[in-house]
Amino acid sequence: MIWRSMIGKLWATIIAIVTIVLLFLTLFLLQFFQNNNIQQAEQQMEKIGRKSAELVVHPQGRTMNETLSTVNDLADVYNAGYVLVLRNQEWRSASKTVTSGLHRAFFEQDATLKQALTGRKPVKKIGMFQVPKKHSSKRLLVVGVPVRNESGTYGAVYMVQSIQIAQNAIDQSKKLIFIAAGFSILLTTFFAFFLSTRIGSPLRKMRKAARQVALGNFDIKVPVVTRDEVGDLAVAFNHMREKLKENMNALRQEKEQLAGILQNMADGVLLMDTKAQIVAANPPAAHFIYSWNYEHKSIRSHAETPDPLKKLFHRIAEKNEQQTLELEVQGRIWVVILRPLYDQEKVRGSVAVLRDMTEERHNDQMIRSFVANVSHELRTPIAMMQGYSEAIIDDIAESVQDKKDMAQIIVDESKRMGRLVNELLDLAKLEAGHFQLDRHKVTLGDFFKHNITKFSKLASDTKIKIQSDLEGIGKTKFFMDPDRVEQVMTNLIDNAIRHTREGGFVTVKARIETDRLHVWITDSGVGIAKEDIPFVFERFYKADKARTRGKAGTGLGLAIAKHIVEAHGGEITVNSIKGEGTTFQFTLKRTLPVQS
Repeated sequence: MIWRSMIGKLWATIIAIVTIVLLFLTLFLLQFFQNNNIQQAEQQMEKIGRKSAELVVHPQGRTMNETLSTVNDLADVYNAGYVLVLRNQEWRSASKTVTSGLHRAFFEQDATLKQALTGRKPVKKIGMFQVPKKHSSKRLLVVGVPVRNESGTYGAVYMVQSIQIAQNAIDQSKKLIFIAAGFSILLTTFFAFFLSTRIGSPLRKMRKAARQVALGNFDIKVPVVTRDEVGDLAVAFNHMREKLKENMNALRQEKEQLAGILQNMADGVLLMDTKAQIVAANPPAAHFIYSWNYEHKSIRSHAETPDPLKKLFHRIAEKNEQQTLELEVQGRIWVVILRPLYDQEKVRGSVAVLRDMTEERHNDQMIRSFVANVSHELRTPIAMMQGYSEAIIDDIAESVQDKKDMAQIIVDESKRMGRLVNELLDLAKLEAGHFQLDRHKVTLGDFFKHNITKFSKLASDTKIKIQSDLEGIGKTKFFMDPDRVEQVMTNLIDNAIRHTREGGFVTVKARIETDRLHVWITDSGVGIAKEDIPFVFERFYKADKARTRGKAGTGLGLAIAKHIVEAHGGEITVNSIKGEGTTFQFTLKRTLPVQS
């Protein structure tokens, strides 16, 4: 609506002010012209009356008729009539209807007009007069002037003019005034609209630009067409838009950086409001909430805060200080650090950092286990070597054969210590990245047959069937380090045989798929407990010692195998069901094209 806009209000205000001013001015001018016309008519009539009275008193040789003709001519100039009353005689302008019916009695009946006959003073009167014998009313201007000679007053001359003549002049003045006022209003309207448009057009553009800025479009610019206050406002708006764009870009970049940091943080971050409801959460924190609801069989939404965190939030609201809590959810250990957020001095929420300490706790345990395992693995051979050495020195062995047996035990234990030390050195090199692969082309069929044949006797002795599935790869050549890959195969097949009961089987399967070598070693053994599966590739990790049937290794073989496979650009995984069997799978990446 135009009347609700600034342009409409400004336009209406200007028109109202100008109209009111013109109205008062018109009324004033009309009153002024009306009074002025009446005064001029009165002055003219009085002047003619005085002249006529002088002509009557001093005819200067003119006859009465000539004098009356002269008076009539003077009255004709102003469309007036006259009535001359001298003693008992009276004359009037016969051709003028304005004086018809006016006689001496008419003037004597009016107290004001009678004063001219008595010679007191000239009189003037305007109004409606009842004309005798005509029984009609006329609106007349009557000016009476006494006629005096040397002996005194003996009559009066009355100049009579119809008010309609003055009214016609006033009407013409009114018409001109109204035309001028109307033209002024139209002209003012045009210029008011022009001025309002000149002011409103840039303001409308700024309003449009402000709406675009509110929608996030900071590229729109308001043109500066004037150098007045509106132009200065446009310049200020453009400057504000540029600064706002810079600030919004900076805020967006900071928000993106913060969001990127939160999304990629290993720690979970939860933001809670004053009611302990979750406002925002990054992926680790969302996973924590999901795990908590899953473990407690809760159907609450992800925005619902776990009860321990609610209690912790109420605690910080009371104490206004950081609180820490440790929780175990789905087998993982979480440390929660809750800090209050303040709005001036009032707590407006809190931020919780959830740190998954499972790996750290497990690593601590692994360090302690590593020291214990190394100590244990070295203590047994050292004790045996020390004991048998002392037996030989003390001549406890009675025969040469006994001494040879003791010496053989010492040699075996020393070899066992050597294997342990070599495996530790190999693992240290692999983890430190100082491990070099000697890659070359290897025929896969011959390679796998060699590894399977190597364990044929061990499998036969333990009444375990070892079989292969090498379909389609017999003549295929693959670029790899055969010694290191054989070390992986040896470890996996040896583990499979040692963990399989009599009458079981071990299968070696290999395939080439999308430039990768896939190898599966499957056994029908005792399997691995599901809680042990995530840790089988860690150093010295041994799950159930009883399942090895007294043939426990060092616990380093699978850790070394994992590093060798990863050095070839592949990965190794395990799947197992307790009591049913285990499958180890690893892949090797083809780094060079196959050449014939």
